[in-house]
Amino acid sequence: MLPFIFVLCLAGATCLAPLGLYLLWLAALNRRDRPTVVPGGWDFTALACGLGGFLLFGGGLLLALVRSNVRFGVRGNFEALRDAWAQERLSWGLFALAYLVVVLGGVVAAGLTRRRSLVFYNAEPDLVEAALVDLFDQLGRPVERRGNLWVAGTPLFELEPFAAARTVTLRWLSDDRRLLEEVARHLRDTVPPDPHRDNPAAPWLMTGAVLCGVAVSFCSVLLGYGLALIR
Repeated sequence: MLPFIFVLCLAGATCLAPLGLYLLWLAALNRRDRPTVVPGGWDFTALACGLGGFLLFGGGLLLALVRSNVRFGVRGNFEALRDAWAQERLSWGLFALAYLVVVLGGVVAAGLTRRRSLVFYNAEPDLVEAALVDLFDQLGRPVERRGNLWVAGTPLFELEPFAAARTVTLRWLSDDRRLLEEVARHLRDTVPPDPHRDNPAAPWLMTGAVLCGVAVSFCSVLLGYGLALIR
């Protein structure tokens, strides 16, 4: 029973520590006085880091359980798991390597697709839309809105609002990368804050970060106690 609790606490600390930091970062962004524009690639990188513990440790643990025929989870026999590792070390290593390649490849591919995006945190969708209309009018390229799609002769971008969290994602569709850079540069300073209300998502994100911190502390204490018993 003790090895199972040890692995469970290690999983909790490994998975929840980066997630808590990610939620803390989001809470800080959503508590600022002004909207914050984050490039899509960096936004996805932060998300991947926040979920990194689940992707790496959780996936590794799942592979270990599969390769060992769930010896450890079903029988609670640490010796069986150790013997399985000695007998199947090469196949376990290949499995782990394949899993890392798939996960890292997926993360890199998804990150590359997000490079042409902008994420507005703590921003009212209506104010972002108004800022975009004013910007393209100043550039001499009036835009037409068709649902979430914005067009100026050809499709330029999609705007995906998440009003409950006051987050807006701009997904760039045009091949004009210089125009995207210009839009990003102008919007960093021109999207006004909403003076009428605070962001309701910030307290929930902060609560999640605190709960993750408490859980990590609890798991760390149990890990220390378990190591002391083993010694």
